Amino acid sequence: MTEHADHDQSPYDEDETAAQVQAVLTRLPSSGGRVLDLGCGSGRIGGPLAAAGHEVIGVDADADQAAAYRRAVGERGRFVVGDLAGPLPAVDGGFDAVLLLGNVLMTVREPAVLRAVFAAVVEVLAENGAVIVDDFPEGGWAEIAAGRWADGLDESGTMQMVWLPGDPEFVVRLGEEVDPEQSTPRPGERVLRLWSRRELDDAAAGAGLGPADHLPDGLVVIHERR
Repeated sequence: MTEHADHDQSPYDEDETAAQVQAVLTRLPSSGGRVLDLGCGSGRIGGPLAAAGHEVIGVDADADQAAAYRRAVGERGRFVVGDLAGPLPAVDGGFDAVLLLGNVLMTVREPAVLRAVFAAVVEVLAENGAVIVDDFPEGGWAEIAAGRWADGLDESGTMQMVWLPGDPEFVVRLGEEVDPEQSTPRPGERVLRLWSRRELDDAAAGAGLGPADHLPDGLVVIHERR
């Protein structure tokens, strides 16, 4: 829900991506680190980390992202098809960092699944590893509190959020998909969930991760392994 020069499905623009990459790099060894990038997409984060000398295993539910991801990481990584709603794919453990960046955690809608995700990633962390999570709750809830989405539309009228009743879940419509007269999700539209920071922190703590360290300039939250 950040601002973009062009509306698209990318969670961040180039400058914001660079900020997240730098934040991850500060938590990794200077080279030779091992990273598990969940919801890796086409390599927005994985590509720069591989270029910095790290091994990056990317996992995404969309198999169509495989070719782009492999181009992004080259010989320093690989792509595995997997969905956060199910068990993690079989990967060797000992990762210095597990990444949950972009909108990947928004695709998780059930609290039990959220807790299971954090429990699973802790199992593949190195002893001094960290889970690095997107800080979308900070920006998302701030926008809502400021009234930006009071009528469901942004100021340009080219982006729409349609909320489901009863839960902090929504559908995003862009460009020609926007329809102010249609205030309920259409069949087949992807539903996302805006978790609160408290909910994410509780799930992390329940999995044995330490308190959240929010890096606002890096647009991430880091949970160290206890």
